[in-house]
Amino acid sequence: MERQVMVMDKNTEIELKLLVSKSDLKKLLALDFVSAAIRPDSCRKRRVISSYYDTADWAFKNNGVAYRVRSNGDGTYEATVKTTLQNSAGLSERRELTVPLTSAKPKLDGFAELGLAEDLRELAPDGVGKKFTVNVQRTTYLIDWEGAVIELAVDRGKITAGAASDKIDEIELELKEGEAGTLLAFAAKLAAAAPLFAEPRSKFARGLALCGVEADKPAAKNKLGDGPALPELLKAAQRCGDALLLWQNKIKDGAENIEGAALKETRRQLAALRSLLAVGAELAGEDCRDAARLREAFAVVERLGALRALLRLWLALYERNKEILGRGYLTKKLNALVAEENEKLVSLALRGELTAAVYEAAARLYAVKPTCGEQTALAAARACVKNWQKLADEKAEIVENICALARLADGKFFAKALAAAKKQRRQLQKHNVAALWRQALDVCCETSTSKLVYRDAGIVLGYILAKEK
Repeated sequence: MERQVMVMDKNTEIELKLLVSKSDLKKLLALDFVSAAIRPDSCRKRRVISSYYDTADWAFKNNGVAYRVRSNGDGTYEATVKTTLQNSAGLSERRELTVPLTSAKPKLDGFAELGLAEDLRELAPDGVGKKFTVNVQRTTYLIDWEGAVIELAVDRGKITAGAASDKIDEIELELKEGEAGTLLAFAAKLAAAAPLFAEPRSKFARGLALCGVEADKPAAKNKLGDGPALPELLKAAQRCGDALLLWQNKIKDGAENIEGAALKETRRQLAALRSLLAVGAELAGEDCRDAARLREAFAVVERLGALRALLRLWLALYERNKEILGRGYLTKKLNALVAEENEKLVSLALRGELTAAVYEAAARLYAVKPTCGEQTALAAARACVKNWQKLADEKAEIVENICALARLADGKFFAKALAAAKKQRRQLQKHNVAALWRQALDVCCETSTSKLVYRDAGIVLGYILAKEK
């Protein structure tokens, strides 16, 4: 089977939109591998003004078309039509067709000759009107990296729609030549060096929002399809990445409390992405590598969940016996441990660790070269589950991979595998969580001189030991 890659063609735009602070951007540009890759004398600064047009009833938008007229800042103008092929985890792939203009006046013909199926003049018999304008100061660099040519664009400015406006402060990594996997690998290396956050919204979508119009969103597909293995794995990985990067952005913006449901869903997405990476490794006949960041994030989420469960257990035991115990001295200690672990997870998100983890995983899947013949995603998943079941007694991560992968696939085989793996996971978790609880209780006692803390810890430990029997 040939390797599945996303390669540039002249009418396809593949880019990543990322958010980074000015200080971190300066740090990134000064990195040795970045400065060495920037093409000499390629830095270009210009004012770019893009006006987006549509009909009164949004006929272009309703037919999946974005139409803009751009002043390039050098006296030239162009009209561009974009149609979205996919947009995920900050990575967008769009069909882009451009015709030169002599002025900033919109022109609707010339696109059919470039391959556009829709006739813009038929969609807009009464003409078009300006909906919003994007005005940015753009600084661009050309980067030669591992056989690819990447344009790094720094955009500062705003989107304006009537009296409404929205600030633009982002960078774009656009693939000019090469493979999308190389672009993702480069972005992952950047994200490992400084905090980067995915910007899932295009400027077009943000402009629509200012106009009170919602951008079209493709229907979410939560299961592996029965198409070729690698494309299906990539789609599934991108869905996991979307969820993780959105959650990370919410943490960054202070809009997300790391409560039980959100923590459980984050754990599930991390496990799913790790399992897909493991399938890719199996297809390539390799050990699953490049998952260290996923493992780190998963471990922090696991520990925070376990500590919260320990706190809930103690509060339940205390509530039953508070008349005898009086004040619960262990509560403050356990709350401190939960707060400390919670801060670790917030810090991980604020460092943009999930950006690096998601792009590393996606780049790794793009680079997979299967050693076996062509097979569907479900066949590959079934083969992996069967292999992992033979090793499940050796490592908890393998059991987690079976659970995560089986959730992503339909069919009796996967339902049966999930039920068996969940049972096995409960046994492993019971042992692992109990060990973590004992360790946490030891920490509470070691950091206290109060005999009552020892008393409370002893009550919980006695309960744990009784349950183990």
